[in-house]
Amino acid sequence: MLKEIVQANAKINIGLNVIGQLDNGYHILDMIMAPINLCDRLEISISDKSGTLKINTNIHDIPTDHRNILYKIYEAFYRKSALEPRDITVFLEKKIPHEAGLGGGSSDGAAFLKTLNKYHQDFFPKETLSEIGLKIGADIPFFIENTCARAGGIGEVLTPVENNLSCKIIIVKPDFGVSTKTAYKNLTALAFRRDADIASVIEGLRENSAEKVIHSVENHLEQALLITDSKIATLKKTLEEWKDYRFFMSGSGSAYFALVSENTTEEQLQRLRNMLMNCEVFLCSFL
Repeated sequence: MLKEIVQANAKINIGLNVIGQLDNGYHILDMIMAPINLCDRLEISISDKSGTLKINTNIHDIPTDHRNILYKIYEAFYRKSALEPRDITVFLEKKIPHEAGLGGGSSDGAAFLKTLNKYHQDFFPKETLSEIGLKIGADIPFFIENTCARAGGIGEVLTPVENNLSCKIIIVKPDFGVSTKTAYKNLTALAFRRDADIASVIEGLRENSAEKVIHSVENHLEQALLITDSKIATLKKTLEEWKDYRFFMSGSGSAYFALVSENTTEEQLQRLRNMLMNCEVFLCSFL
């Protein structure tokens, strides 16, 4: 029997370019993904007896049946391994906002997949875990590795990136999500795309130059959403009024992040919360 408490951390996208599209409709991306210390908490109990998966969570509107990513991971792992499915209980304490572009669901899935594999004496190598995860969520291979990386393909082609940035990260999550489908659809309507300079972002991360990183970040999906999403447009305008920081959308949104001084105070954070009454505001660090 295994009882384990696992932390499943979020990520931010520091720049995102959409550079093509595959025949199956998936888009080819070029972006930097970096893990941060905003975490969900999974209490996992794996019995030595055969059985099924039972999921409980602290968020009432998260499904706990076959629609949950943990359930999909459970089924995929045991189907691929041909091992007898174990009787497993998971309590998922969500702290990473969903519909945020922070990868919370994929991180939960990767953490659970790695725990299943550990219980079964590392049945699969890491590469196979990534293959299993990729069929369920494009970000899962990143969370299997869980280190700063340049991500290509649909997000699964990972090249490690040295991240020496000495800073904190403010995350702002509004009380609404956005449509990733709409973001990709709107790309064709963009007359001009401002590209992230991914090479300069990598240099800035390596050289501990937040200024270089900040001046190199763009996000094609944010640009596409701004065409039709008035809520995002309003939030972005509000964030631009905060002159101390520059905010960028993470992934497909709706969360924004800013790279800020390590000396950022709770008073500064509270001022931001007071200005953004309809948002959650977190102060985080890179892992």
